[in-house]
Amino acid sequence: MSAALTIGAGAEDERQQRAQVVQHAREFLMHLDALGRQLTLYDPGNAAVRRTLERLIADVRALQAETGEIALAFADGHAFVNGVWVRANRRTWEAAVNLTDRLGRLDSRGLVLEEGVADQVILSLAQLLNNPSQGHDIDALEARADALDGVRLLPLPSDADRARMGRGAAREDAVDLFREGLLAVADQDLADLDLFLRRRQRALVKRLVALCEESPEEALALTAMRDPCLPPQAHSLLVCIYAVALGRQLDLSRRTLIRLGVAALSHNLGEALVDSDLFAANRELSPGERDELEAHTLRGALHVVTHHGLAAPALERALASLEHHLHHDGRGGYPFKTNRPAHLFSRIIAVADVFDALSQDRPWRQAWAPDQAVKLVMRRAGRQLDPVLVRAMVKLIGRYPPGSLVELDSGAWAVVLGPGAGLRPLERPRVLLISDDDGQRLPTPVAADLGERHPQRRAWLRTIARTRDPKRLGEPVVRILFGPRLETPPGRMDIDEARELRRRRTRPKES
Repeated sequence: MSAALTIGAGAEDERQQRAQVVQHAREFLMHLDALGRQLTLYDPGNAAVRRTLERLIADVRALQAETGEIALAFADGHAFVNGVWVRANRRTWEAAVNLTDRLGRLDSRGLVLEEGVADQVILSLAQLLNNPSQGHDIDALEARADALDGVRLLPLPSDADRARMGRGAAREDAVDLFREGLLAVADQDLADLDLFLRRRQRALVKRLVALCEESPEEALALTAMRDPCLPPQAHSLLVCIYAVALGRQLDLSRRTLIRLGVAALSHNLGEALVDSDLFAANRELSPGERDELEAHTLRGALHVVTHHGLAAPALERALASLEHHLHHDGRGGYPFKTNRPAHLFSRIIAVADVFDALSQDRPWRQAWAPDQAVKLVMRRAGRQLDPVLVRAMVKLIGRYPPGSLVELDSGAWAVVLGPGAGLRPLERPRVLLISDDDGQRLPTPVAADLGERHPQRRAWLRTIARTRDPKRLGEPVVRILFGPRLETPPGRMDIDEARELRRRRTRPKES
């Protein structure tokens, strides 16, 4: 009994120590950022600068008393002290964003303060971090950083380091992004959308754009997250993922993709201003209730314009809220009918919104299977949805969207990862084999491309026979997609076979 109490007491002491480290780290971030701001206006001898410096030094000494050497790392506005995440509040978030940007211009992702670092060095560090924002010579600043005794800058990971991280790290980053996204759309009053939240959403979208560029397969795999326990606002996050991936398919610039993602995150802003019971009603709505529900588009647009002005980002969010239910042919939709084409962002979000809505359970119907949802979206092309964007969407996700559970003609079962690398990427996607040809469960799923040919005869090695319902069969699709897997290079692909055939046809005949 005494041993159990000792273990419990030790765990409680460890939690308290971590909480103290996080609190000291928050104070350190805020005072370091404040000191950098003050040094742009005053010299180091100013009384306000001295007071802030004294507080900063006290923060450093308190952290060193708890942890010894201090290692601070920054990523996308998040701060970590000795590997412990510093949960952000409104003040520390802005400080972390500023420090991430300043360190990034020094090709650094963080810094280490060794034990016994001098007070004057801490002041020099604050001056150094403030200089990149003023356009000083980077080589000279890096030389000054090397001269700081007791301070080391942590370098950014190289391309080789990123390559060694592999797909496993990309999947972990994708899951972390989804968790962060739920915090950005669920634990809030959507109608508030204050400056702190908008900055947080923008940082989230920047991470999503980077993920779509570096690991598009992992980004699209997030759209398989359809747990009934997720908050209703998760729909906005999934629409954002689809919209950014579709925008990248259209070759939009990175800056445009970020604006598109931010608009997609708040496209259903007006739902927070409408009675939520209407969206959960498992019955036919009265005409008055239907009008109230459809008013969410206009209310969202008016709210954005009223509270955030007429700047371009606010107008794009307002248009996305107003137009994402308009029909492409002008014969339907709400809150009005018009033959004027909607904004590009609105049309992209409309395609993403319809596909995700069809793929999710609703109080009055069950979700459609992913492959059936694709067919339903294609039927609405030219009428409700822009046909060009629908074709781009189908090309992006394929005939069998990521997360589809399929049975192959060989008898094996698999989960679709995304379009394949062969001649028919939409019909022959990349999959994760979860069983062998006899239906026996594999200990670790194996990635395979259905564009692979049989090694001994002119036939496909595997072909999709039919789709299955993962919920009815109890298959944890999301866990399979983001769990461990074996990556094996495919054998003879159809594209390799086609190249060989072309070479044979163009080879000159011997005389």
